[in-house]
Amino acid sequence: MKSRSMHARTLRAIVLLGISALMIGIFSFRLVQLQVFQHNQWAQRSTRNHVSKRVLDMKRGNIYDRKGDELAISVDTYTVFLYTREVKSLTDAANAMATVLPMTREEIISKVGDRSGYIQIYKELEPNQALKLQKLNIPGVNIENHYRRYYPQKHLASNLIGFTGAEQQGLEGLERLYDKTLRGYPGLAVQEDISLSESGPARMRVITPPMGGSNINLTIDSFIQHVIESELTRLVQEYEPIDATAIVMDPHSGEILGMGCLPNYDLNNFGESKPEARRNRPATDFFEPGSCIKIMAVASAIEHGKADRSTRFYCRGYGEMPGRRIRCHGAHGLVDTDKAIAESCNAAMMQISQMIEPSMLYRTYKKFGFGDPTGAEVVTESNGILKPPSKWSGFSPSSLSIGQEMAVTGLQLVQAYSAIANGGNLVKPRLVRRITSPDNEIRQDFGPEIVRRVISPELAKSLRRMLMGVVEGGTGKMAMLEDYTAGGKTSTAQKANPRGGYYNEKVVVSFIGMIPAMDPKIVLLVAVNEPKGDERTLFGGKVTAPSFARIADRVLKYLKVPPDRSLSVEAREKQLLQKHKTTVQQEIIKLPNMLSTDPDAVELVKQAASGTSELVPDLRGKSLKAAIQAINKQDLKAIFEGNGVVIAQQPPAGRPLPPTKILRVKLSPDFVE
Repeated sequence: MKSRSMHARTLRAIVLLGISALMIGIFSFRLVQLQVFQHNQWAQRSTRNHVSKRVLDMKRGNIYDRKGDELAISVDTYTVFLYTREVKSLTDAANAMATVLPMTREEIISKVGDRSGYIQIYKELEPNQALKLQKLNIPGVNIENHYRRYYPQKHLASNLIGFTGAEQQGLEGLERLYDKTLRGYPGLAVQEDISLSESGPARMRVITPPMGGSNINLTIDSFIQHVIESELTRLVQEYEPIDATAIVMDPHSGEILGMGCLPNYDLNNFGESKPEARRNRPATDFFEPGSCIKIMAVASAIEHGKADRSTRFYCRGYGEMPGRRIRCHGAHGLVDTDKAIAESCNAAMMQISQMIEPSMLYRTYKKFGFGDPTGAEVVTESNGILKPPSKWSGFSPSSLSIGQEMAVTGLQLVQAYSAIANGGNLVKPRLVRRITSPDNEIRQDFGPEIVRRVISPELAKSLRRMLMGVVEGGTGKMAMLEDYTAGGKTSTAQKANPRGGYYNEKVVVSFIGMIPAMDPKIVLLVAVNEPKGDERTLFGGKVTAPSFARIADRVLKYLKVPPDRSLSVEAREKQLLQKHKTTVQQEIIKLPNMLSTDPDAVELVKQAASGTSELVPDLRGKSLKAAIQAINKQDLKAIFEGNGVVIAQQPPAGRPLPPTKILRVKLSPDFVE
């Protein structure tokens, strides 16, 4: 009996041991399976649940002007996240966050909803607000540092600089062209959720720190850019054109000191602008240049020995060739090459075009850079239009000599005139001066780049003298500066009609020149597309030449260029009168001398001397500018006819002032291109 009882207990023990061994075996097998065979799989799942990788924003490089003034910068901004696993009470957290964020408690709660994990609550928080929120130490609230692109000078050079998108990628202008240089490299961080351990809340561990982008220093000067854009605004308000453009360039280094156009836009609100307002027109838009191209045709004739400065041409008021006649603004009579350029004589230019072979003219234009991009640092640049001689008609040489049947950009014109200004070298225009590291170490420095020699220094000097004659006594007198000599060329180019021929009322007017005339420090172009007005006012010499003078004067004085004009105002007026002696002085002599023949006038002079009467001032022989100054000095008004030197006035000098105090003043003819 006892042995049976022992046997039963042993059997039960063996069974229990067997079951225990089996369970331990199963557990051990599963443990080995999880810890050994499936270790990597479960480790990855654990990492996904508790550790996440996050990309850290890089700081985009800044864009500066030549003096170091900021044009585009990256400012600190912060993004607020809520980590729901650490939030004890969403309502309490929302209440605390609403005291700092520009959001209500309900907006914060609705933003979270039923989601869990890291939830973005607010983007682009200002630094001072981020600091306040951080001091509240709200459980579950994480603040991450980001960057936002900001343009301190808003509209300034907007068409050139461009802008970035939401992901800090360049979308327009230099921001796009130098995107890789400015962008830098993002960093990598690991977000570790260890909130269930004794170590504390979640933390972020930076694996790879972000590397900021390089900085770019441009050649433009903020002050010069402001001068340009202010003057363009004045032109647009006065003439209401489609657009207006101005470029200032150092002809020796190729550095563009200013390049602006209207319309433009606010870089900080680029989304509100139209696509046409964002176009960099000096590089993308091309137009028929008109009379400013005539100096290149003259250069071709002189270079190939077909003419010189003493060569004479005769103008009947038009240029003629079989089947075609091109009108001049007045009959210039017998003119030499200098006078032909000064008076922008179309007849002389047609005669010059018949003296040189088409291939000669084409090669000269190509050497000056027409038909090819300049290579300036812009996203898109037009080639312009210059067809080879094989595609020319019989009229093409004459048309090309006066700036028709071809198209140029503003950059091409400035580059070509810079070759005349610097002694004959075609220099590549530059917009970027240097590239530096985030620590301001120079990574790349850019210097002048000569493309090729275009003309000899002697010929360039002769061309500069011709262009100086345009301002001193030709069609560009309104571009004359008080303290500096200038040389340049007016242009009034009719726009081509797609149906054939040219529009009479649609023109592109421009003035391009160099200052000082014989030792140029800058080349300046001012161009206006389709200004509003009548045919008496829509000329380059009237619309753009005064703007040229105002811009040039401010820029040269800002650059501290010593004045080179030694003549006084009175001496310059006498010089101007001498240049017009055939058309002005003879007419002045014909006017009656009221003071010597009219006894009443003599009596009026005596009264004026005693201060008892005001008389009409004698304006005869004065330039337009001097006449305006004299009239303003006596608080009078005047209606002017002409643009040269005063040859007649009504009422005559010495008579009593009319009750209206309005004078009618006639000036000598001013032949325009």
